[in-house]
Amino acid sequence: MMTMFLDDLLSTLKNPPTYLLVSFGIMIAIAIITTIIGFKVEKMDVKAKPNKGMTAVLEGVGGFNTFVKSYVGKQYGFITPIVLTMSLYVFISNISGIIALDTPTKYATITFSMSITAFLVIQIAGLKSKGLRHFKGIFEPLWPMFPLNLVSEFVPILSMALRLFGNIAGGALILTLIYGITGWASVFITPAFHLIFDIGFGLIQTIVIVLLTIIFASMKIDEADLDLV
Repeated sequence: MMTMFLDDLLSTLKNPPTYLLVSFGIMIAIAIITTIIGFKVEKMDVKAKPNKGMTAVLEGVGGFNTFVKSYVGKQYGFITPIVLTMSLYVFISNISGIIALDTPTKYATITFSMSITAFLVIQIAGLKSKGLRHFKGIFEPLWPMFPLNLVSEFVPILSMALRLFGNIAGGALILTLIYGITGWASVFITPAFHLIFDIGFGLIQTIVIVLLTIIFASMKIDEADLDLV
């Protein structure tokens, strides 16, 4: 079994699927752009007026910080950067089909990796906030509830992954059918459907996975951390 797994892994590394290459490309692009923005922010003169682009970035990040803080309190410093990065990745992946790229989020491998990341953020936030008391919750309100509580901890991984995968893959399938049916006329017909399925559904699914991650994390936070000074 292990030999088969290693053989499959080596085969994937030698001939990576297109969606995996697109996924890496998106991650590298996000890393480069955010690093450049970070350097510019560090070098900004506090007395200087930023340009419109930088103002939009600062306002957007500040607003996102405030939003997350309202749910998770003092733990926003840990959660915000990860969730914001995840939201950028998911949204760009969702709309990548517009420029004829193989949309990463229409593959369960990618959506499960996103939901596992969300799960780790939720659990680590609980540990940072409550310490080992975080694990006490799976025995409440009565210890016989342990099996059900344990299952409920992992259900969000499945639900978030399948929700994202189902919506994006479904939209991609519908667009493929429309292209096949309309032929040369697809140039005039499909832009409206791309607007709905790629941008519209892509934005909605990004908002959903971000909100679910933040809400689930807020349920793990100690009440004392919600009282910001």
